[in-house]
Amino acid sequence: MVKVRGFYKVEKNYNKNLISKNMPKENEYTGNINPLCQETELWTTRDEQSSEDETNEFLGALIRLIKPKFIVETGCYLGDGTLAMARALRVNGVGRILTCDIIQERVDEVNKRLQEEGLYPEIASAIKCEGEALIKQCGSVIDFAFIDSSPDGKVRGAEIKELLKYLRPLKMFALHDTAPQHKTINAVANMVGLPKVYFNTPRGMTLFMKS
Repeated sequence: MVKVRGFYKVEKNYNKNLISKNMPKENEYTGNINPLCQETELWTTRDEQSSEDETNEFLGALIRLIKPKFIVETGCYLGDGTLAMARALRVNGVGRILTCDIIQERVDEVNKRLQEEGLYPEIASAIKCEGEALIKQCGSVIDFAFIDSSPDGKVRGAEIKELLKYLRPLKMFALHDTAPQHKTINAVANMVGLPKVYFNTPRGMTLFMKS
């Protein structure tokens, strides 16, 4: 993955059919890059909608550290974050991740990638559904969640509201796209009344712990 100035660059070896024609590109949706993060060329990413590579690497390291038994991810896209967490679970020797997307082609692609690495279905799998529905389905077994679905803050806010019904004390969840340019998601992050740490990446990520 090549570092690029301005952060937003579509990789050539990439199946563009998996991008939703109805989903705005991240930089089109927000209008500009993170005003608090000036050197965006230091980060890398697959394309406008993927998590930063460094965010995925961090998630993998976090999973190695906290050893969750069950992870929920809302919005798998093409599975880079899913794979990072699933690989960490395999090294841990315990745990499973269930992820989702509303586009079947993405779900199929993620399951294919997981299968190629021997992670599907015992350690990780993807299903087609809304993130809130996935959280309701999994309930109190959730040990960690990565909230990274719709660019609409109302959708992610509903996911977090549902998650907090089940998440036990000292368990964590991460919310992606919390940088200031993501106004509705940033507002959701600021309304969650839990201990948190903000990571100032081009798109921003906030880690919360249930107290």
